Amino acid sequence: MKRITAIALAAVFALLLAAPVLAQEKAEVKAPGKPDTLKWAEANFKYVGEKKCKMCHKEQFATWSETLHGKAWASLKAEEQKKAECIGCHSTGMNESDSLLVNVGCEVCHGPGSEYKSKKTMQDPKLAAAAGLMPITEATCIRCHNKTSPTYKEFKFAEALKTGVHAHPAKEAAPEK
Repeated sequence: MKRITAIALAAVFALLLAAPVLAQEKAEVKAPGKPDTLKWAEANFKYVGEKKCKMCHKEQFATWSETLHGKAWASLKAEEQKKAECIGCHSTGMNESDSLLVNVGCEVCHGPGSEYKSKKTMQDPKLAAAAGLMPITEATCIRCHNKTSPTYKEFKFAEALKTGVHAHPAKEAAPEK
């Protein structure tokens, strides 16, 4: 009888220890607007920071750096820069050396760039997608632009697409045949 009681107590204790982890995992899966593609990308690739993107995308970097996304970290008060609920939407994530990449950088929208950052990869859309380059959808934006934000304003994805977050170079016309 004592052995059964000890086993039952051990099982209850193990469940109590596991409950927060299981709850956190469920909450992560159900996070509003967080697409499965981001979870896949974050599990398989690393954030490298916008300076790597700038090497090839100078015009986009210059225009992005003047936007609210490019200045997101500076918009926080010092005490807000320590709050998880603020850090999550005002930074990109952690790089390989566990340094916080501040501001809403390129990889927040396009996915962690460790594997798609090379010119060769970026020139092949299928290869870039397989290397973690994510399409920008409404779900990308509403991870932060939602009613849980303390500064929430109605977010209109179609309008945001028109103005964009950075310059988009004109597409080259296909050569005439």
